[in-house]
Amino acid sequence: MKVTVTFGDTAVVVPCKAGWTVRELIEQATRRYRRIIEQQHGDVPVNIHHLEYVDGGILDIDDLLGDLVEDREKSLHSSLDI
Repeated sequence: MKVTVTFGDTAVVVPCKAGWTVRELIEQATRRYRRIIEQQHGDVPVNIHHLEYVDGGILDIDDLLGDLVEDREKSLHSSLDI
Protein backbone atom coordinates (compact mmCIF):
# COMPACT_ATOMS: atom_id res chain seq x y z
CA MET A 1 0.00 0.00 0.00
CA LYS A 2 1.18 3.54 -0.76
CA VAL A 3 -0.14 6.52 1.17
CA THR A 4 0.36 10.19 0.33
CA VAL A 5 0.69 12.55 3.31
CA THR A 6 0.68 16.32 2.83
CA PHE A 7 2.65 18.79 4.90
CA GLY A 8 1.28 22.18 3.87
CA ASP A 9 2.16 22.46 0.17
CA THR A 10 4.50 19.44 0.21
CA ALA A 11 3.31 15.87 -0.28
CA VAL A 12 5.32 12.71 0.42
CA VAL A 13 4.46 9.20 -0.73
CA VAL A 14 5.10 6.47 1.81
CA PRO A 15 5.13 2.78 0.87
CA CYS A 16 3.54 1.03 3.85
CA LYS A 17 4.00 -2.52 5.03
CA ALA A 18 1.14 -4.79 6.07
CA GLY A 19 0.31 -4.41 9.74
CA TRP A 20 1.61 -0.86 10.11
CA THR A 21 -0.10 1.48 12.53
CA VAL A 22 -0.78 5.17 11.97
CA ARG A 23 2.19 5.84 14.28
CA GLU A 24 4.54 4.03 11.88
CA LEU A 25 3.15 5.99 8.95
CA ILE A 26 3.76 9.24 10.84
CA GLU A 27 7.36 8.23 11.59
CA GLN A 28 8.10 7.36 7.95
CA ALA A 29 6.31 10.42 6.53
CA THR A 30 8.17 12.70 8.96
CA ARG A 31 11.52 11.16 8.00
CA ARG A 32 10.83 11.75 4.31
CA TYR A 33 9.57 15.30 4.86
CA ARG A 34 12.62 16.19 6.98
CA ARG A 35 14.94 15.09 4.15
CA ILE A 36 13.15 17.48 1.80
CA ILE A 37 13.16 20.54 4.07
CA GLU A 38 16.72 19.95 5.29
CA GLN A 39 17.92 20.28 1.69
CA GLN A 40 16.19 23.66 1.45
CA HIS A 41 16.45 25.09 4.99
CA GLY A 42 19.00 23.04 6.94
CA ASP A 43 18.14 21.24 10.18
CA VAL A 44 14.59 22.17 11.15
CA PRO A 45 12.62 20.41 13.91
CA VAL A 46 9.34 18.85 12.76
CA ASN A 47 6.62 17.79 15.19
CA ILE A 48 3.47 16.13 13.83
CA HIS A 49 0.45 16.37 16.10
CA HIS A 50 -1.88 14.12 14.12
CA LEU A 51 -3.01 12.92 10.69
CA GLU A 52 -6.51 13.58 9.45
CA TYR A 53 -8.72 12.96 6.45
CA VAL A 54 -9.37 15.93 4.17
CA ASP A 55 -13.05 15.70 5.16
CA GLY A 56 -12.12 15.84 8.82
CA GLY A 57 -11.60 13.05 11.27
CA ILE A 58 -8.34 12.48 13.11
CA LEU A 59 -6.65 9.07 12.82
CA ASP A 60 -5.73 7.34 16.08
CA ILE A 61 -1.99 6.56 16.17
CA ASP A 62 -2.52 3.02 17.45
CA ASP A 63 -5.00 1.96 14.73
CA LEU A 64 -3.90 -0.26 11.86
CA LEU A 65 -3.55 1.61 8.57
CA GLY A 66 -5.27 -1.19 6.65
CA ASP A 67 -8.42 -0.58 8.70
CA LEU A 68 -8.49 3.17 7.97
CA VAL A 69 -6.85 4.00 4.67
CA GLU A 70 -7.26 2.65 1.16
CA ASP A 71 -4.30 2.19 -1.16
CA ARG A 72 -3.18 5.48 -2.77
CA GLU A 73 -5.32 7.50 -0.35
CA LYS A 74 -4.52 11.13 -1.05
CA SER A 75 -6.62 12.77 1.61
CA LEU A 76 -4.34 12.54 4.64
CA HIS A 77 -3.02 15.83 5.96
CA SER A 78 -0.64 16.44 8.82
CA SER A 79 -1.01 18.90 11.61
CA LEU A 80 2.52 19.93 12.51
CA ASP A 81 4.89 22.45 14.02
CA ILE A 82 8.07 23.41 12.22
